[in-house]
Amino acid sequence: MKQEEKNRRSRELILTYAFEEFAAHGYSGAGLNQICTRGHISKGLLYHYYAGKDALYMACVERLFTEMTAALRELIDPEHVTVEGYFEARMRFFRDHPQHRQLFYDVLMYPQSHLAEQIHKCREGFDRFNDNALRALLSREKLADGVTIEEAIGQFRSFVNFLGVYVRDSSNADAEQKTSALLRTLLYGLISR
Repeated sequence: MKQEEKNRRSRELILTYAFEEFAAHGYSGAGLNQICTRGHISKGLLYHYYAGKDALYMACVERLFTEMTAALRELIDPEHVTVEGYFEARMRFFRDHPQHRQLFYDVLMYPQSHLAEQIHKCREGFDRFNDNALRALLSREKLADGVTIEEAIGQFRSFVNFLGVYVRDSSNADAEQKTSALLRTLLYGLISR
């Protein structure tokens, strides 16, 4: 095996166990020792490829947003998706990738201020895709009086952040039920006027 391939495999092995660790325990609770122990990885090898916890966490965050964006591009056609279809696609991705769901909500709910700029860069493509999809689908809907598309997009972002707190530790089926109920409330309210 060529050295380049060995390097790729070593990086991938470390990243796999790091992703599991950060998804399960968040940035604050994750530890390099646990990653090394679970993956049977020497600390020397880990530090050969990653400068430390921050670098490893950022590699996981980059993977998270790259993979999530690619999957949503496959699942969502912005020109034809409905609001319900948009959230169903996101929930389907999280159902199929529970570790991504956990890490995603950890990044949203417990942002590491010292990594804020790097995280922002990692999620630029994801945010751009989501904003474009939301803008396309909301432009086909009749918004409430006085609500602009930009305000509606902002509300959807707030909804997703709130949803993260609400469903992070729920089972997949429970999370989907809660998401569906909260989405109905966001769109149609609770009280008839």
